Amino acid sequence: MLWANSLHVPTVAARVRDEFAEILDTPTGRVGELVALAEMLQAVERGWYPHLAAPLAQRAQELTNLSPPFLAG
Repeated sequence: MLWANSLHVPTVAARVRDEFAEILDTPTGRVGELVALAEMLQAVERGWYPHLAAPLAQRAQELTNLSPPFLAG
């Protein structure tokens, strides 16, 4: 969740992703990242953080090979 929220500041997001790479690169870490992305995508859908829609959607697609529904139509 920290990483997803840190997308407000791309340099912080990169640093968090780097510092927690060993954790994020585990099955549990990937599930945690998916949960955080889902929560943040829901917030975007509600109209919060519209500037994060593109980076969140890109990361979700990288992890799942699926486009988030709000991009579909």
